[in-house]
Amino acid sequence: MSENIEEVKKEKKNSGKVGRIIKNIIAYLILIVCLFALSYSGYVLFNYLKTNKASNDTIKNINNTVKVEPNSDLENIGATFGIDFEKLESMNSDVVGWITIKGTAIDYAILQSYDNDFYLRRSIDKNYSWFGWPFMDYRNSGDFTDRNTIIYGHNIKTGLMFADLQDLQAGKYGDSVDIYIYTKDKNRVYKVFSTYIVDPESYYLTTNFADDEAYNNFLNTLKERSTINFNVAVGAPDRILTLSTCTSDSTRRIVVHAKLYLEEDKK
Repeated sequence: MSENIEEVKKEKKNSGKVGRIIKNIIAYLILIVCLFALSYSGYVLFNYLKTNKASNDTIKNINNTVKVEPNSDLENIGATFGIDFEKLESMNSDVVGWITIKGTAIDYAILQSYDNDFYLRRSIDKNYSWFGWPFMDYRNSGDFTDRNTIIYGHNIKTGLMFADLQDLQAGKYGDSVDIYIYTKDKNRVYKVFSTYIVDPESYYLTTNFADDEAYNNFLNTLKERSTINFNVAVGAPDRILTLSTCTSDSTRRIVVHAKLYLEEDKK
């Protein structure tokens, strides 16, 4: 009987040792996972900051290289905008224009490739960049003559690319917003008539329309969606510009629509 009791005690003791060993192993595994997660987070943060610096350096280099003194105030749409497009195109032949929204950080060359993926993760120098670069939908004509010209850009938390569209959508810039588009031969001003947040979809990215009625219905839908009343009339004779970026959590889309208001040849 005493031998049985001793065996039970030994089994309990051994069981306790095994339990402690298992607990220690689990604790070590958790520690390893935590250290790995911490290291990975540090790696991601390092690369993000590195990419942010690289993008800022690229932007400064472009501005220093291609921006020149304009002939007159940019409020005059007939003025020659201060961009040396020959130098810009020598950097990248995919350049189709330049976009500026005054009061924001949106002031970039616009690129266009053979698809909508190329510049999603490439900078203007065509090297890999998580921040990408603003680009025109590959389906559009590069001369901004389509009824709906679409430009995409990432929403970068540091304020780069199309991050300021979230403030525009929130009403920070009021109910009268102009978007300036410059090309080698023309200056254009677009007036924003709609902005909203929507789940990912293809509707607002429509570029071809069966007829004026279909286009009018499209424009009415875009205007009805707007969270801000810009009091800008829009109809079938108008050409529009669509800017698209992601929300900060990348689950939805921030959209801005503007109609062509002025278009003049450069002087």
